[in-house]
Amino acid sequence: MVLTKPALGEDVQLGMLHDVRSGQFFAGLSLWDNNVINAKQQVEGQQVQDPDFTYTTSLDDARVWAGLDLEGCLNLDLGITKATGWAMYLKDNTTNIYEARIDVSFRVARRIRRIPQNTLSLMQHQHNLDDPRFTHFVAEVVEGGSATLTFVQSCSSREEAKTVTSRLKTDIASFLVGIGTSFDVASQSETDAENLKISYSGAMAEEVIDMEHARVIARGMPTKLGRQLNTLSYTLLPISDLESSVRREVRAIDANLVAKVAAVLKAGSTAWTALTNLAEKDVFRISFPAIEKQIRNFQAAFAEAKTGFTASARRILPELRDGTTDYNTTSSELLAAAALFEQRTKLAEQFIAKKLTEELVLGETVASLLNDGFENRLGPFTTTSLAKTEAPRLLLSFGGASISRYQHPLQKELASTTLDSARSGSFDTRRSTADSEDDEDDDVEDEWFENQRTVANVREACAALRQQRLFAPPTVSFGVSSIEKAYRPVAGSGKMKRVKTIPGDIVLQQDGRLLIVTSLLPTAPAAPKLAIKDQLLTATWSRERSEAEELAIPTSGFTIRFRPLPNALKDGAFPRATPNEAFTEILCDAETTTVVIDKSNNGGVSLLDDCDYEVTLCVETPVGPSARSKCAVGRTLRLPSVASRMIDFYFNDKQRLSCQRRGATPWELYQTGGKDSLFLGLSVKAERRSTQEPFLDELAVRIVDVAAEFEPEIEAALTQDQDNTIVVVFAGTSGHGKSTEINAFISYLLGGEVDDPVRLMVIDDRGANQAQAVTQCVTCYRIRPLSPLFEGKTLLIVDTPGYGDTRGVERDAFVTAAMSEFFKTIGHVNAIIFTCRANEVRTTLLSPVSTYVFSLFARDVQGCLRTIYTFSDAGAPLARAALQELQWPVQNGEVEVNNAAFTIEIDNQNVDKLRDWWLMSVKGQYQVMQMLLRMPPVPTAQSAAVTKTRLTLEQKCKLVEKKILRTANDAQNLIARLDALANAVGAAPGDKILVIQDKSVEKPVPGGKATTLCLDCNWTCHKICAYSDNEEKKLCVAMTGDKCDQCKGRCHWTRHKNAQHIIVVEQFSEWVVPEDLIKLWNTNNNTLEGALLNAINTYLALQEELRDDILILAQMTEVLKSTALLHDPTALLGYIQTLILTARARGAPPEQLLQLTTAKNTLLLTLEVRKRGVQASVQSQVLLQVLGAVREEMHRRMKLQPRERATEEAKSCSLYNNLRECLPPEIQSKAPDPLKVKRVNWMGRTIAGALYPENLQAVVKLVQVVLKDGGVVAALAAAN
Repeated sequence: MVLTKPALGEDVQLGMLHDVRSGQFFAGLSLWDNNVINAKQQVEGQQVQDPDFTYTTSLDDARVWAGLDLEGCLNLDLGITKATGWAMYLKDNTTNIYEARIDVSFRVARRIRRIPQNTLSLMQHQHNLDDPRFTHFVAEVVEGGSATLTFVQSCSSREEAKTVTSRLKTDIASFLVGIGTSFDVASQSETDAENLKISYSGAMAEEVIDMEHARVIARGMPTKLGRQLNTLSYTLLPISDLESSVRREVRAIDANLVAKVAAVLKAGSTAWTALTNLAEKDVFRISFPAIEKQIRNFQAAFAEAKTGFTASARRILPELRDGTTDYNTTSSELLAAAALFEQRTKLAEQFIAKKLTEELVLGETVASLLNDGFENRLGPFTTTSLAKTEAPRLLLSFGGASISRYQHPLQKELASTTLDSARSGSFDTRRSTADSEDDEDDDVEDEWFENQRTVANVREACAALRQQRLFAPPTVSFGVSSIEKAYRPVAGSGKMKRVKTIPGDIVLQQDGRLLIVTSLLPTAPAAPKLAIKDQLLTATWSRERSEAEELAIPTSGFTIRFRPLPNALKDGAFPRATPNEAFTEILCDAETTTVVIDKSNNGGVSLLDDCDYEVTLCVETPVGPSARSKCAVGRTLRLPSVASRMIDFYFNDKQRLSCQRRGATPWELYQTGGKDSLFLGLSVKAERRSTQEPFLDELAVRIVDVAAEFEPEIEAALTQDQDNTIVVVFAGTSGHGKSTEINAFISYLLGGEVDDPVRLMVIDDRGANQAQAVTQCVTCYRIRPLSPLFEGKTLLIVDTPGYGDTRGVERDAFVTAAMSEFFKTIGHVNAIIFTCRANEVRTTLLSPVSTYVFSLFARDVQGCLRTIYTFSDAGAPLARAALQELQWPVQNGEVEVNNAAFTIEIDNQNVDKLRDWWLMSVKGQYQVMQMLLRMPPVPTAQSAAVTKTRLTLEQKCKLVEKKILRTANDAQNLIARLDALANAVGAAPGDKILVIQDKSVEKPVPGGKATTLCLDCNWTCHKICAYSDNEEKKLCVAMTGDKCDQCKGRCHWTRHKNAQHIIVVEQFSEWVVPEDLIKLWNTNNNTLEGALLNAINTYLALQEELRDDILILAQMTEVLKSTALLHDPTALLGYIQTLILTARARGAPPEQLLQLTTAKNTLLLTLEVRKRGVQASVQSQVLLQVLGAVREEMHRRMKLQPRERATEEAKSCSLYNNLRECLPPEIQSKAPDPLKVKRVNWMGRTIAGALYPENLQAVVKLVQVVLKDGGVVAALAAAN
């Protein structure tokens, strides 16, 4: 039988003896000496080319490529044969059951050495053929080089292993390019180098550091392997080929038997690897070392079983190949050993499956608790270390026999399996019931995580600990641990017994002891029983905890929690409580079982009447309170409302309350065809009169106490007390229900009901029409906290006069003055409420209110602005869009109310409808009060400054208006007189005589020469000077000391410079007009100009004053723009224009029209100043500039001597052109064109420029342009 096998790294030589039964070579024994072999051998050399290359993705594929058959693989796994050198990668060194593996192998076959068949019989051999150990000899060897790079990465699943293998294949392909190899890959990837293990199998051991190092090794392999002559494979011939008389019977083993043994061995190896991985899991290794030890013990037992099976297989397989043994008996023995190990492997697989399940349950449970903030007390913690604490600690324990046992029942089962049971086939992994009853701890089925009751207990314990942690104080800690034994309370004995724990036990660690408190944590008690008497609630409960509960976690007290609760079915239109009211707690000791709930434990405030109260109970313990009991609900009795008590108070003392008193308005019952009204008495506490013109000494602010005679023991907070006084300002257009809303709101606060005999009123609107406001001054109604709705706050309701009524803008202006006094009186405000009809869409009516509010208040009250829509019905209020157009911040908060039921009497026909409307009104008022209680106070200091600036601005505008109109008239007069002057100024007389005069002239200095010129005297002190440097002029001969001898004033030498010319005196002759004629002409001109100068001086003085006033207006406007909510006179201007047209249409008296016109002019002026800012004074500035220049020119000409004046008049004048160049661009573009100037044309002729009279006429036109379109003066003049 000829056999060809891989050398597996062994140094196999020709002639070596081999036993195929045991797979062994006999070192040192050969049929021939080397010199004989070398002489007789046949060598076939091969040319070294590219190496054979392959890559495999599993150990089985690698072995097939290496030439190992199934029996050869089995021999290698059993250790019958060894793999060394280049074949080391063929050994099973798996460390993880899920691995991504790629073996990249290179092989270079350099030569084949053999002994030819015809030579064998002729060769002499040593006398070794008689030894029965030898069956074959080596007749041929293939030599060369081989090496393999192995890439292995551990994975967590089979799917991950596939993915990683694909990625490894892609990455490895990148460094094999160019060395004769190729991979079928799509693209490159990146490998997780940190977890990748790379090894090298070759003739010489070599350590591979990383992927880059592997790349270097791979590229050097072809060259390196091409120089090696290691044995790659060999061929065996039977000894009988040499000597026919020597025969060795070698039996072939049944392939099925080999496959069976290999499969069993592989399954065992896989189980061994899984046990190793299992023991290394963090849950067991770190958190549960007892389970890790249990796994290690089982692994040791299984290792012993595996070693036993391997030894049996290594012994039996050679016997099977030996033809002298009984094949059937020997094969049966091997099958029995394989069956026994297969059964033990199945036990190991069961154990592994159980532990994986346990690891999953433990891992998820512990991780969930640790993520919730529980302490990690797992691992190598002893009971002693756990006991070192004084503060309570609640622990979820995973302990007990099923977790901490040293030997698992399956391990005992594994040890109890025998070869006899394997032969008989009677093995069963299930234990009998009797065995289970005899040894509870060893029961195979007794796994805690397989017991549904135990798993449920663990979940319940987790939920209980999480629940208790919600209520526990910070001193109580929570954690996870593994405790073997702890004390458990024994019911009826009052003692503790130390017992074993089970998984899911809750253990209390306190005062050095560990107590099992599973199912003993405080639980929610039964709801307390309530008894109601008047405004008192009495809560009663019983002590329900068992003796064991009290022994483990004693009760330290009870906590009663209560709060008012809204009840839509019983509260009706007047709910006493709001949703989500705050709880009040009462702490009781452990012996108390009854508590009375009244104002003594309610912050000194009596319980609300006619209101549901919910009461809950919880048990206090050292580990925190229990969950709260179910709510017990009781309702207090209804007490008479404040409104009903007020009505009774009035009728009981009607005579006294109805009497007139100084400084007070009496109570008054008003009976009409509708609902009777009771006007509450008002007591004046303070008044403030206006200090502003034209409303000087007129009543502006009044503060009154409402119903001061009723329950006087309830005191009002001071108006300056920002914490206890809520100030709310109501503003609105006349006739939009503002006063009615205030009355309805106060009635709600006092508890008014729909069926009260009378309506409570504060604001008296009797006799008022829809066009006029009820309120005449700013009235502040101070209301004491008479009902719980006030929450102890005093309410100051501010009713402002209405805007836009028929009394005109004078009363609107009064509001500004009155609010100025209000800000001086009240130091803060909480809310500013705009009341308007819900269906009002006309911005012309709403604009005055919003604009005045924006103008009166500073920006810091932006958050105080709120909206109330009166006369509201179904659907969104139409007024919202109009208010948004006016930039009113409706988004701050808005409430819809309808007070139609407030003044209507109930009768049988409308009772249900009226109650519905009443409920609608009360709900709206409730929303208003809730809104007010949440709003913080805002100081009024900045608003006071805004109002003061606004009043000053309005007064200043009226004065400026008169000045503007006056200056406009004066400007027209000046224009006429300037025009007259321009026409009157004529040419000078023309008769001339010859006159000779001396004149100073400049002459150039010869080239390269220097001269000394005095800058002050404009005179040449030294014609030719030796010093050309100005710093050396002190050395000039004209100087004596520091002074010049040639200057009349003895000028200092530093005032002398070098010049390029000298100044000399020469005589000139010319023809001139005689002096007497010039004087007469000059006298006439001076008379005209002198009269005009006086008028110009007067006008300029007034214009300068006007300019300064406009600048002041601009500064005040800038202040308002930066401080007021919104300073925009545009809206009011349209409103005033509408009033003017209406007044004219109905034939209003001239006085009213004059008021409206004055108001319009004031707003117009304010608007122009706001738009232009400091540029509003540009017109006045230009007029000052123009007329000032004219005045200066006239002064200059009048000061000239007659002859000089005559000469000047004949010259071209640039007065107008100079003025025009300095004009602002917006006026310059509209001014007359520039006048012609003196110049020389292209023919060399001189063209004369415009004379003085022409300039005056151009100035006249310029002034007319400025007055027509130049700023506030022009705008105001055009409007009038």
